Amino acid sequence: MNKNTNAPLILVVEDSVLVAMAIEDALQMRGFSVVVASTLAGARELIERRLPTAALLDLQLPDGMSLDLALQLHQMGCSVAISSGFERNSIPEGFEFAAQFHKPVSPDILAEWAGLIAVS
Repeated sequence: MNKNTNAPLILVVEDSVLVAMAIEDALQMRGFSVVVASTLAGARELIERRLPTAALLDLQLPDGMSLDLALQLHQMGCSVAISSGFERNSIPEGFEFAAQFHKPVSPDILAEWAGLIAVS
């Protein structure tokens, strides 16, 4: 985790350790502060400590789908992106607020999205 508290905080929720590390590296190279969780429960604990500027969520996690978390974050004012290896229509209607990425997606593309969100 990058300790720069002045930098926008990005929450990465990804159950693949290697994918999470690659995304974290791409974000930190762009100057973001990053927190990573591999489960919904872990993500909720991190959110209680500090609301992120943006969140990159894997759709399917070991303890459930991230849709409720995405909606909660959105309602709290956090920008949300959801990535999924499922069919493109696997994210139901009502989640148009979330940027949607189909896996595999480059960590650099996700970091670029976060960069666009952080400056807007």
